[in-house]
Amino acid sequence: MEEAIAAYITQEIVAGKGPARLEIDTPLLASEVLDSLSLLRLVLFLEEQYGITIGGVELVPENFATIGAICKFVRSRLKTEGKPV
Repeated sequence: MEEAIAAYITQEIVAGKGPARLEIDTPLLASEVLDSLSLLRLVLFLEEQYGITIGGVELVPENFATIGAICKFVRSRLKTEGKPV
């Protein structure tokens, strides 16, 4: 999951404008890798890729601060929705 999310952000969002390699603990919001528009694009990707629903109240910095935080959040959504983790 970590690799898939990092690849999506690197290829679809950053695309030559940011770091070439994202680590699991790279600060995505603080370093402005993600802005409001790219965050929405990422949410759509996560919903489609993992078959989950992400509500507006879940769009908080803690859930999207790093790739590690995103994976933890997605795994919790999968568990909540009764899908394989």
